[in-house]
Amino acid sequence: MLDSREDYATFKAMAPYGGAEAKEALKTLLHARDWEAELAGMIPTTIAKDLTNQWREVQSVDEFQDRVVKPFIQSLMAKTTEGVTWNGDPNSFHQGMLFLSNHRDIVLDPSLINVALIEEGRGSTEIGIGSNLLSRPWVNDLVRLNRCFVVERSGTARERYEHSRKTAAYIQHVTQRGTPVWLAHREGRAKDGKDTTSPALMRTLSNNGDSTVWNALNVVPVSISYEWDPCDAMKVNELLHFEKFGTYIKAQGEDERSMWTGLVGQKGNVHLEFGEILPWQVDAEEVKPERSMAKKLDEVLHEGMKTWPNQRLAAEHLGWSKDLFSHLPQPQSHDTDIWQSRKDTIEIKLSELGWSREQVAHKWCEVLAAPLALRKSLLKEG
Repeated sequence: MLDSREDYATFKAMAPYGGAEAKEALKTLLHARDWEAELAGMIPTTIAKDLTNQWREVQSVDEFQDRVVKPFIQSLMAKTTEGVTWNGDPNSFHQGMLFLSNHRDIVLDPSLINVALIEEGRGSTEIGIGSNLLSRPWVNDLVRLNRCFVVERSGTARERYEHSRKTAAYIQHVTQRGTPVWLAHREGRAKDGKDTTSPALMRTLSNNGDSTVWNALNVVPVSISYEWDPCDAMKVNELLHFEKFGTYIKAQGEDERSMWTGLVGQKGNVHLEFGEILPWQVDAEEVKPERSMAKKLDEVLHEGMKTWPNQRLAAEHLGWSKDLFSHLPQPQSHDTDIWQSRKDTIEIKLSELGWSREQVAHKWCEVLAAPLALRKSLLKEG
């Protein structure tokens, strides 16, 4: 493990922009695209114009966060959700240093957490983002101005292992200096609806099971629950390809399209549940303690997740056991209407790509209902 006390210069290539570098990047990025037009495609035109004007005046990352990013996310959520709520112990907001969440949306997961933290008087986190998403220079500038640090995804297995060690060292470095961090609990989004934590991540973050290293991070699990996933059709198409061909090759620009769809698509209700700080809780003699810690994190995440009427409807459509959903409220007629309409829309859309409507409906319902089955196995509910 790299010594987290190393000079910050060790991490410069992966770290967010700051100081003079940030000030210059803010100017460069402002002129890289027509931001007033770009933002107007997602939020009201008057707000887009105001945010662009605000951007011209900011001189630092903190000002950019407060005057541009935060109001943009708030406006976007007002337009694309039925409301965003959050809940948690005050100690979680103010003492947590590493916020580990389930991962459904590339941009919104950390953004929503940061809005909640800012509203609670904490200030935003640094954000871990995969290098595979930084396909263009302006994207690299944008994310690193948005307090993102780059998690390298390329290279051989050995090189990727070294990248993960360096990422863990960086997280230790910044959290020890009072800067909170957000990280997904696994690499890649849970496209199949199964939010499960990577044991390898637990091992890396704890320096191979060192409880002192883990506990120093003040890890707070955060459960993010979206009622609807704007990228569900794209994910179903990808899953069906895997099922039939054993592989899926993304088209050029697909990651960017997924980011855009996740931002502008309708998400229904959204809820964030901040758990309590999670200490290392395994037997000292356990051979693979990272697996136990991954399971404990999963238990907390699923306990905090909200369940939605569409999940029960999907489970019923699949003919799953009532034990999985009998404890949930019976969906109302309007819930059923919305669910049926969305199912029909996705069936029609993906049937144009060669899938049968039955295939699409089955896979879509599996993704929607998956959290119910996983929650029951973890929490022994029902």
